[in-house]
Amino acid sequence: MIKKYKTNIIFFFCVVIAAMITAAFYDLQIDKALNNPENIFAIWFRNTGEIPGRLICPLAGTVLFYTYKNRLQQIAGFIIAMGGSAYFGYYISKYFFVEHQMIYGLIYGIGFGIVCLAVGKYIKIPDDKKDILRQIAIIGVIVMFVQISAIEGLKYLWGRVRFRDLVAANRFDDFTPWYIINGINGNKSFPSGHTAGAAMSYLLMFMPYLSDKYKKHSQMCFWIPCIYTSIVAYTRLVMGAHYLSDVTIGGAVSFIIVLTAIKIYDKRLSES
Repeated sequence: MIKKYKTNIIFFFCVVIAAMITAAFYDLQIDKALNNPENIFAIWFRNTGEIPGRLICPLAGTVLFYTYKNRLQQIAGFIIAMGGSAYFGYYISKYFFVEHQMIYGLIYGIGFGIVCLAVGKYIKIPDDKKDILRQIAIIGVIVMFVQISAIEGLKYLWGRVRFRDLVAANRFDDFTPWYIINGINGNKSFPSGHTAGAAMSYLLMFMPYLSDKYKKHSQMCFWIPCIYTSIVAYTRLVMGAHYLSDVTIGGAVSFIIVLTAIKIYDKRLSES
């Protein structure tokens, strides 16, 4: 299946290389030109940009709950669905509820999980699709955890100061280019978590495995995530939260992890 995306993959990495070369010289200048933290469009995507990554566990858990027959495996699916929904609720409450964030987050999250499980009951999954759908759900959960670990690890290691912190302190001398590793110091600009979360939408590239109908639209399974991730990345520059290099690597890390998962899954299919 990965061969279907060969041209897209080449395009993606050409853009990444060009962006990183540009960022090596103009990271700071680009942020100065785009900085507008009051922009409503940018604020909206600050609040919602990571939703693709946050939806993985609620949806995957629901799939596992209804595709497994073993009671213990169903319980595991239920826990993933509800735990992921609580995580999603916390994310929503962080940006949309000023007070009592934890309470609203739990209520919203648990409610969302219950709705997912309730709706899933009425979705008829053909028996010949249950196994592959279950495998994709498991892959999604693994990919999400690998992505979060990779991004957080890089953030702590790089210790890069955010642009908005430079503005607040009026100390632009504290800026460091992306190729300098500062070590653990509390700063977490590089790479962009929002962009990485948005790029979890590249998991749509697994859709063609489900049926021939999706195979005909495999290009959309790449371009929809690409456009969405690019929009989120741009708004992070506008918000002053990240630099061009931050969002480029944030998106690239998620894309590479998804590609690796596809490659491994392709190999498994060829051996079966």
